[in-house]
Formats: sequence, structure tokens, C-alpha cells
Amino acid sequence: MTQKQNKKLQRPARMKLKMFGYMAAFIAIVILLLWVFQIVLLDDIYRQTVRVESAGVTSAIAVASKLDSDGFRSKVYNLAAEHSTCVSVFEIAGTKGREMVSAHSQNLCVIHSNMLGNGFLADIYANAKNTNVYVETVEGSATGNGSILCAKVVENGASDILIVVNTPLASVDATVNTLHLQFGIISAILLIIAAIMAFIISERITRPVAAMSREAKKLAVGNYDVNFEGGEFLETAELGATLNYAAEELSKLDTMQKELISNISHDLRTPLTMISGYSEVMRDIPGEMTAENMQIVIDETKRLSTLVNDLLDLSRLTGGQRKLNKTVFSLTECVRSTIARYSHLSENDGYSITLDAAEDITVEADEMLILQVIYNLISNAINYTGEDKKIHVSQTVNNGICRISVSDTGEGIPEEKLPYIWDRYYRTGDFHKRAVSGTGLGLSIVKNALVLHHAPFGVSSTVGVGSTFWFELPVLSDKNDK
Repeated sequence: MTQKQNKKLQRPARMKLKMFGYMAAFIAIVILLLWVFQIVLLDDIYRQTVRVESAGVTSAIAVASKLDSDGFRSKVYNLAAEHSTCVSVFEIAGTKGREMVSAHSQNLCVIHSNMLGNGFLADIYANAKNTNVYVETVEGSATGNGSILCAKVVENGASDILIVVNTPLASVDATVNTLHLQFGIISAILLIIAAIMAFIISERITRPVAAMSREAKKLAVGNYDVNFEGGEFLETAELGATLNYAAEELSKLDTMQKELISNISHDLRTPLTMISGYSEVMRDIPGEMTAENMQIVIDETKRLSTLVNDLLDLSRLTGGQRKLNKTVFSLTECVRSTIARYSHLSENDGYSITLDAAEDITVEADEMLILQVIYNLISNAINYTGEDKKIHVSQTVNNGICRISVSDTGEGIPEEKLPYIWDRYYRTGDFHKRAVSGTGLGLSIVKNALVLHHAPFGVSSTVGVGSTFWFELPVLSDKNDK
């Protein structure tokens, strides 16, 4: 069996069929529960209900036995009629029993069917004497289906009052047969309703899902002009909003990647052209093998090397391959040495890079990564500073935290675009164009290096005034140094 055939066999079922199956299973469980309780357990539940009701009538009569003779009789008759039961109240003195009240609500019962002889009465009295309310199920009695017999003894001075309540049990066979028929009809109706509801609900749920699936297929082939409609449900609406956001971000990323490829292609082509051209000149033209020409080739080679290194560094940082190698070093000296690298710019191009640091600060971090951070921030400031070509680097310490800030006097960055400048490939048009030198990946390298250190960083900028990039590291105190 091929992999394609195997995938076809494992293809998930349609939502409509699954929903119908779930609803059908739910209805089957409901019907099963109804069948168990209303048919299988009907007789047991009915008998238990009659037992409880008969015991309640017995207790109510026991309470009423404190009333006067006429009130007591009236109460007994009312309870017997209300509950369709038979009641006899006896006065027991020694071994003699005298019937005080007899209420007949049924034609056939244990009490009034000549089965209540002195021996039977004595047994009931003995059982009731030892318990609060004596309850017994009499099977095969004169009632045909049996009956529930309840008895209670109430002490009354020298004699006892024996209250006997008998409730005949009705036949439930006809009821069960009727319920069987009803359950058949109800089951068919419920299954039809389940199919209709499953179709309607699944249609309403699957419609936005199917629409989003179609849009996702467009997105998969690189068409970012899509719109994910989530419908009226909260979950699908949130999914649609998330997919729209993802499509928008993918579109931005695709545009940025194309711009990056264009920029890198340009940066690669220029030094390669220079290297190739000068090499051919030095090979073919006598006297052109000069130190100046060789220096140009060397400089262009360094540009290529810088570009490749930046790409590799960013790849390692974002891919999690770069691990921290922490050492103790002077952060202040690290800044000074980086500024010193740009001394030729001060001499040849008129750039002014100043450092404001009151003391030497020692930190524990990955020196190479922090050096990259400082280098890229200063390089970024050089590329975007104003016509005065001034860059100011400051070092401040507050509560054991050292902040390094790099400020330029350039055009600045609009506030709404500040959160995106750290992203790979991001460009902000005229305000944050591709760097004059370098690859344009510097800020992304800065971000990933500082995130790896769990170090706070940020930028503040005012359009027309300039920007200040900063990051913070904890100062290594003398105590920690020891």
C-alpha cells in the first residue's frame, strides 16, 4: 500500500457525520436511561414510592392520635381518602385488640379481607412494637398484585394504639407496554431531530471553517490577499482574526525578505565587481599591481566578510545555536575600544563620537556578543545621524544597573514604527532606510543578543531631532567579584 493510499484510508470523517454520530449517541444514552428508570426499574421505584407514602400516612395518623375522638376519626378518614389507602386503628390492651377506627378506600386489602385475624394482628403488633414504623410488602394477597403494609405503635397510658395502613399495589404491566410503544415513537422522532440539528449546527459551524480553509490554501501558495471570516462563533471569529493577522505578518515578512535579498544582492555585487575589476586590471595592465589597488581588493573582501558574518550571527542567534560564554570584563573599556575603531571616520569624514563615562564599570556577560551590540548600535548611529555627524555615547549607573545609550541627531523614527525596527528585514521608508554601510541586520542582531542575556533594551526617538538606543546590564560589584 502506497503512502498516498494510506493517507486516503486515514482521512478524517466529515464534521456533519461526526456531529450526527455524537448527537445520536447522546440521544441513545438518554433513551437508555429513560428505559432503565421508566421500564426496567418502574416497578421497584413504584413500590418504593408507595412504601414511603404509606409510612408517611402512618406517621401522620400517629400524630393525629393525640386529638379528641371526633377529630381523630375525621383525620383518619381524610388521610385514607386522600392517599387511596385503607386504615385501621386498634386499641391493644394486654393480648386483646379492639378496632377504634376503620377507613375503607379500597375494596380489597389485607386489613379488610379476613386475613387480619388475631394471630396476624399479634405479629404486626410485635413487629411494630420494636421499630418506629414497621413496613412490609405483602405478596400474593387478596389485592392480586400485593400491597404495602405499614404499622406503628403509639403508647397511650395502660394501653397501646396500633395504627395499620395498607395500600394495594396496582399493576404496572399496562403502563410498561404503553411506555414501550411511546419509547419507540420518541426514539424515531429524536433520531430525526438529531439528524436535522446535526445538519443545521454543523452547517453553521463548518461554513466559516470551510471558507477559512479555502483562504488558507490561497495563503499556502503565496497569495496574501486573503480574508478569513470567522462567522458568528467566538472561537471561529478569534481563529479568523488570528489567521488574518498571520497573513498580514507573512505578507510583511515576504516583502521584507525580498527587500533583504535585493539589498544583499546589491551589497554582494558591488564588492565582487570591485574585486573582479581591480584583479583583472592588476593582471592585465603592467604597473597596476600597486598597494592602493591591493588595498581596495582587501577592503572589498572585508565588506563581503562582514556581510556573511552578520548573516551567520543572526542565524545562530535566532536559531538558538549561540550559547552564552560569560566572562568578567570592563564594559566601559569595551565601549572605548569600539569607538576607537571609528577613529578614521573622525579624521577623514568629520564624524564626532563622544563618550560620557564617569567610571569604569565591570559586568559579567558574553564579551563578544556585547561588543557586537555596541558596534552595531554605533554603526547604526553613524549611518543615520544628522548633517552635523555627531554621535554621543553615555554610560549611567542607577541602583546597580548600568545603562549604555547611543544617540544620534538624525531624522528620527515615527512613534508608531518604533516597535518594528528590531524585526528582521524591517524598513521604515525614508526615516529608516537601508544602512549606508553594513547589511541592515544590525538591530536584529542587537535584539537577539540582548534577549539571550535577558537584558532590557529599547529606543526613544523624536522625528526631526534624533534617536537614542539603549541597553542595560547589572554592574558586577566588588562583593560579587570576590
